[in-house]
This record gives sequence, C-alpha cells and structure tokens, in this order.
Amino acid sequence: MKTGTDKIASAVPYVLPVLGGLLGVAYVNLNPWAFVNPVLAIGLGVLLGWGASRLILGLLGRRGR
Repeated sequence: MKTGTDKIASAVPYVLPVLGGLLGVAYVNLNPWAFVNPVLAIGLGVLLGWGASRLILGLLGRRGR
C-alpha cells in the first residue's frame, strides 16, 4: 500500500507542469495589453512547473533518472 508521500511523489511530475501551463494561459488571457506570445507563456509555465516538480522530488529524495 502506498503512503501519502508516495502518492504525492507520483503525482507531482504530472500535476505541476500542467498547472504551470494553465497559469501561462491565465496570464495571457488576463493581460491582453501585454502582447505576450501564448506559446511562449504556456511553454515557460510548463518549464517552471517541471522545475518545481524536480525541486520537490529532490527534497523528498525521490527524483527519478
């Protein structure tokens, strides 16, 4: 049976990049006067979410190869 930490560690690499992309979409839609390229904003959000997930997994000691 998985512990709570195992469940979090298995969900984090999928959830945070999606959440980052969603925040990129929200930023583009909430700031139409900024003339931000949506592809760049979403991509940057995904990369930041991926980096945050790597950091969290590193702190948990569960980073995969």
